[in-house]
Amino acid sequence: MGRVFLSVGDISAANYVYEIFKEGFDHVSKVGITNYKLESIGIRPVAKIEDISLVGLIEVLPKLKKLRAIYKRVLRELGSVDTLIACDAPGFNLRLIKDAREMGVRRIIYFISPQVWAWKPGRAEKIAKYADELVVILPFEVDFYRKLRYSSLRVHYVGHPLIDMVKPPLTQAEFFKLTGVKRDFVALLPGSRWGEIKRHAPILKELASNLSGVEFFIPTFETFKEYLLANLNLPNVKIFSDRDMESPSYNAMYYSKFSLIASGTASLEAGIAENPHVVFYRANPLTFWLGKRLVNLNYVSLVNILMNREIVPEVLQATPTALRGVTETFLSSEERLSEIRSELRELKTKLGNKGAINRLRELFLELI
Repeated sequence: MGRVFLSVGDISAANYVYEIFKEGFDHVSKVGITNYKLESIGIRPVAKIEDISLVGLIEVLPKLKKLRAIYKRVLRELGSVDTLIACDAPGFNLRLIKDAREMGVRRIIYFISPQVWAWKPGRAEKIAKYADELVVILPFEVDFYRKLRYSSLRVHYVGHPLIDMVKPPLTQAEFFKLTGVKRDFVALLPGSRWGEIKRHAPILKELASNLSGVEFFIPTFETFKEYLLANLNLPNVKIFSDRDMESPSYNAMYYSKFSLIASGTASLEAGIAENPHVVFYRANPLTFWLGKRLVNLNYVSLVNILMNREIVPEVLQATPTALRGVTETFLSSEERLSEIRSELRELKTKLGNKGAINRLRELFLELI
């Protein structure tokens, strides 16, 4: 029996890993950085995703002591594994694949490339130097890595898993009966990390307070639900977690009038769901200042990046006033929403055909 360590650094990556590894890998002993979903399919936890899921230099500094302790624990586990699968999270995993190689881990697979095409292209060289296999989920990343001419790194692309994953588990009637929301509700997705939740909750509370005639629905994870209930306790806001219903965000994307979404994978998910949305974000001012100077991109939303034009509006360093402005524009213009839906249909053709989860499962079985 092979022994695999899965170093999973964020919730989006965890969802992909869950879908791929939930069947077909009973012969493999699995250990790693997990959440409750990954533990439910037999991955033994060494640490929790929420402990290493951090964005921005300033945000990481208070957590350094805890991160070092987790890293040492992970290194101890690597001494007895055959394969390391490092999933995204370059701040943690690029150092880990180097140390794993030096420790003699037999096989190193990097799943989900960091956005080396956006900033810090030198990270691609580290992946090429220390990983045996790279599994990417965006089509243009294949050419990016192959142009680097690293003979030892094998690059694989079999489609984007979200094409299979983004679908509403509930029917529209079931969703409205369970939640009690009105049919023209607006979805609010504040993020999937504690830092994002805490920065965005006050902004969204002020927005919802100033638009009391609009009903808002927040899909979130159980980890954040109590905090959000305490901090967005408003009569026109309903909050449901993944313990209340399966995939609350996908239900919300399919059945809302439109969404306000914190920058991240959720924007691409909404794009696949053909859900008109606004991408917003608020970071520490120093992190934002540094990011603007380091990132070589015109857009932050993967929807806009893949389409190479602004399909969905982006509101960075968001304020309640700015979000209220775009919300009111969307509420008053069905024509604008229809235009966005039409362009989002084109987006899906760029991400490959359905069946990506099965193809990824077969690929990982072959690589392991």
